[in-house]
Amino acid sequence: MITSSFHRRCLLLGLLTVALPALAQDLYHGITKVEVFANSAMVITPIQADRYQLVIYRLDALKNVETAINQNIPKTEAAARAYFQKHQADIKKQITPAVINGANGIALARHYKLDRIPAIVVDGSAVIYGVTNVDQAIAMVQTHRGARK
Repeated sequence: MITSSFHRRCLLLGLLTVALPALAQDLYHGITKVEVFANSAMVITPIQADRYQLVIYRLDALKNVETAINQNIPKTEAAARAYFQKHQADIKKQITPAVINGANGIALARHYKLDRIPAIVVDGSAVIYGVTNVDQAIAMVQTHRGARK
């Protein structure tokens, strides 16, 4: 025997199946760029996006590069010089993207006058602090935008 409770659950499931994709599409409406400012200990989700440009800046990247380089440096000055001479191209290739990302992130954080991390900047104007989930931050911005209309 099928109960009315079962029918309600089926109806709710059907509505959610139709409504959730529509909500997801509306979530990103009008969003063109999202910038995330965090350190490397913070887990940011998602790490890539198809519907808008997503850039994640790790503000501690320069410190992490320094630590990584220092771990491999031989102890004596002569050995260190020889090591750098031999591995200079590889080191540059490996660290350049992180250095650029970290430096750009620090400059932009100052430009946006961010005072703490994590911070998510949506379209260069809306800032959400304390959130590491990009979709959650976008939803907060969209809710605020909807309330202003």
